[in-house]
Amino acid sequence: MKVLTWNWMLILMFVFHDFCCPVIGEPTANIHGVPPGGSPINQGCPNTTASSYRVDLDFSTSIVNNEYIVVFKGYHSKEARQTYISSALREAGTAEWNILSRENLLSTYPSDFDVIQLHSSADLTRCLDQLDSHPYIKLVTPHKMVTRSLKYVKEDNTERVHNDDGELNQRLTSSIGGSSRDGNRSDWPKTFHSQPLNRKSLSMNSAFWYSPMRYKGRKLLRSVPSRQITSALQAEYLWGMGYTGAGVKVAIFDTGLAEDHIHFKKGRIKDRTNWTNEKTLEDGLGHGTFVAGVVASYKECLGFAPDADLYIFRVFTNNQVSYTSWFLDAFNYAILKKVNVLNLSIGGPDFMDQPFVDKVWELTANKVIMVSAIGNDGPLYGTLNNPADQMDVIGVGGINFDLQIAKFSSRGMTTWELPGGYGRVKPDIVTYGSSVRGSALKGGCRSLSGTSVASPVVAGAVTLLMSAVLSRDDVINPASMKQALMASARRLDGVNMFEQGQGRLDLIKAYQVLRSYKPQASLHPSYIDLTECPYMWPYCTQPIYYGAIPIIVNVTILNGMGVTGKIIDKPQWQPFVPQFGAHIEVAFQHSTSLWPWSGYLAVSISVSKQAAQWEGIAQGQIELTVESPPENEEDNPRLSKLKNGDHIHTNFRDMYLHLRNSGYFVEVLGAPFTCFDAKQYGTLMLVDSEEEYFPEEVTKLKRDIDQGLSVIVFADWYNVSVMKKVRFYDENTRQWWMPDTGGANIPALNDLMAPWGMAFSDTIFEGDFKIGDHEMYYASGTSIARFPPDGIILTETLKDQGHEVIKGVMVEAKDVPVLGLYQTKGTNNTGIKPGRIALYGDSNCLDNSHLQKDCFWLLDALLEYMSHGQIPPVVEERRSKILLNSSELPDRMEGNHLHQYSKVLDNHLGSQGPRPLSACPHYAWAQPHPLNISAPSNLYQHQKLLSVSGLDDLPLMPQHDKLLPLPEAPDGAPVNINLLPSYSRRMYETGPVFPTVAFLGMALVLVFILKQVYKNKRRRKRPRLRKTPIMALSKVPGV
Repeated sequence: MKVLTWNWMLILMFVFHDFCCPVIGEPTANIHGVPPGGSPINQGCPNTTASSYRVDLDFSTSIVNNEYIVVFKGYHSKEARQTYISSALREAGTAEWNILSRENLLSTYPSDFDVIQLHSSADLTRCLDQLDSHPYIKLVTPHKMVTRSLKYVKEDNTERVHNDDGELNQRLTSSIGGSSRDGNRSDWPKTFHSQPLNRKSLSMNSAFWYSPMRYKGRKLLRSVPSRQITSALQAEYLWGMGYTGAGVKVAIFDTGLAEDHIHFKKGRIKDRTNWTNEKTLEDGLGHGTFVAGVVASYKECLGFAPDADLYIFRVFTNNQVSYTSWFLDAFNYAILKKVNVLNLSIGGPDFMDQPFVDKVWELTANKVIMVSAIGNDGPLYGTLNNPADQMDVIGVGGINFDLQIAKFSSRGMTTWELPGGYGRVKPDIVTYGSSVRGSALKGGCRSLSGTSVASPVVAGAVTLLMSAVLSRDDVINPASMKQALMASARRLDGVNMFEQGQGRLDLIKAYQVLRSYKPQASLHPSYIDLTECPYMWPYCTQPIYYGAIPIIVNVTILNGMGVTGKIIDKPQWQPFVPQFGAHIEVAFQHSTSLWPWSGYLAVSISVSKQAAQWEGIAQGQIELTVESPPENEEDNPRLSKLKNGDHIHTNFRDMYLHLRNSGYFVEVLGAPFTCFDAKQYGTLMLVDSEEEYFPEEVTKLKRDIDQGLSVIVFADWYNVSVMKKVRFYDENTRQWWMPDTGGANIPALNDLMAPWGMAFSDTIFEGDFKIGDHEMYYASGTSIARFPPDGIILTETLKDQGHEVIKGVMVEAKDVPVLGLYQTKGTNNTGIKPGRIALYGDSNCLDNSHLQKDCFWLLDALLEYMSHGQIPPVVEERRSKILLNSSELPDRMEGNHLHQYSKVLDNHLGSQGPRPLSACPHYAWAQPHPLNISAPSNLYQHQKLLSVSGLDDLPLMPQHDKLLPLPEAPDGAPVNINLLPSYSRRMYETGPVFPTVAFLGMALVLVFILKQVYKNKRRRKRPRLRKTPIMALSKVPGV
């Protein structure tokens, strides 16, 4: 039994402080922008510089009325499945149902699911309950239709690079929705979106992508180079060794491919299947052709693996529509055909579509390496698409040829774990996805941009790598391939891990790793360092301190030893004694089992009481052992011992950075108000609150404010009539939208503020105004309806946007109360002055998703008022004498489904009510096992995987940030990849130049030093004037 050892380092920076701070469709094959009847770009030879197109992809999923996917426990014949469904529905007392036929290649094979239609006369709740309770049925979920908006937007051969005077402000809108199997089945929401659940601004001016406010400042234009993508990643080295993808089966899930396309070798397209309701195998859109070309084209615009076996899956119609059931059948067929690599550039439904997610797990469990695009919703954070956000899938982001993160590339973190936990690091790796050249629909080449382009780049590279290590197929699996790609990736400078993952793809180094790979487990990230910025953002943005809410690092465990595994015993915390590791307290939560190929380790980190008065850097490591069953006639189990030392970090990222740059310490409260010690904080910020509150939270907040805690509330719009209006039409996304609350949950906020006689209204306002010298924009905000008469109120003249949405007529409203400041009059026996409260009706000025004019200056002024009672002069000058005591306050919308997402509400027989108060997080701090050794210096380096011995090392090749040029063929002639031997020779001819240069440099420095010493000895000393020392002082503001 072998034990493999890895190190995972914790490097934490501590600070002692006295005051804390805020807790803060198109109808046919004619695609948009593509000329009818042909390729949208130059059809000529690859020497010709073609126009570049950006691929804009947007996905939404909507429930198909009265249709449900019934997932079985295992695969059964058609007759058996019908018997199980019939038996369950007979118990429900209904005969109004039928099984929808699926006319495809798998119709005669055993399957693990069926799609049924329940007629409207049936008792849906009873029917679904009976199906759920059947012993052979695993899951029942609504059937979903996937609608994609695929647009080719023509770009110049330039790329905008913003300088320090400008920034990109891109608004992202998404539909509210999700699926839940609690409560009333007939009330399942009807609309979903692949993006995270974010609120929407109703602002008419901010609804469009081409809004003039989208760009600010000057932009530097750089030309985009036209080169072979294979040359950019130096695929010629592997071609020169005879590896071209032969023996590897690649599945392309996209829009199809023509059987006789000239870019693919004869006989390499092994299978073409259609899973849609259209009777064609051809690609009517061109996207599938481009993706397949990047993977396996052999001439003009080259692909990585021209000798790979292609399996083409047509899963989208020419109208850009698909269904979950089409994907499930196609995935089953891919398993049946034993494909090795699967590329899913077009993404899939959201992560709440459980049958889809389960089937992806089943795919990877069958050793299918899935590569998927993370999405084009950048530069906003928390905008990952599924399945790229799954642990067992290789999620790919995009960069340009200047080695910068592409502005369109979605950013992490994953949102499965929010708001209770913390997201995992994604993407896994990044690669070229901007102006990449690939096969056009009718022949010739075209250039496209998008993560749907970056994904086949990685899929092609994975196919090429797999063909190079076919002799080691017993150790190649989804985890080991992902480990090799991540361990060999090259980190981008100045980019954080939620933008680049482990770094950019390095094809040749990945081959070196795979060639000597030994099955093992590894962690991602491989270490955490709170002092390493910007890569470790946001962990590195502020030090930790005693009394703070523990930070959570969600680590992904990759298990290359087997599809199943487990963590044996418990993870151990091993503080380094010389590096003050005893000042750290660590608690763990982890997967009970690692399947498929992966799991998680959540590490909660806090400061021990003994470090309450200490400042410095502490270090330690974590040790855990992963076990997998034996394979390949092994007698003992496989062990790998690992020693591994809406969110404020997504759409409110700029606000967080502003607060940190101003010196404030910011913590995120992911638990009820009853779980934090208010004495440790100066201000509680409630921004864009959509959740309900427990009654105990209302009582606790009242007590905390009486004891000195201050509160700032940034609200947003809420109006039941408007919500019903936009139930049918959302002009931001041009999709169906089912809101359960407005931009903020105003009724819940009013309950929270009721003890002080404060409340917001349900009127929606919009408009520009000025406070002093500051330009302000009120985007779909609300007004203050009630406020204490001795408080400070600021009013403005705005447009009644709610009236405009409902009636279609704009009405101007004067004296709209938008800001309120109040010093509470609570009583306590401690002599502490009660806290202060500030209300502002619009949070869009803090939200990256809708930001037009930020109000960070107002946030600073309010925090100053919270801390010292200093009323901003610009507010004092415009203080209004208006009295606010409205008798009518907004009510909650009847029939809403908020309980399906809420941690506070429950559905009791059709009526909503509060759940029992949630228990506060309990951290079982790990017993430390001190190590009286210094921290190893190599823990900061890029992760290295263990390798087998006895293999000749592959000679290291020069790494080029400047990409190697690829010789172009004469006009009209194909490039033969077998005629490029000079690249493979170069790697053997390159000598060790660096040591010689370094030695000569050191010699020159030594000669210079000796010469200076000799001159000083001969020079007569002169008297020097005495200078007064100057000490630079700096002060960090605190709250």
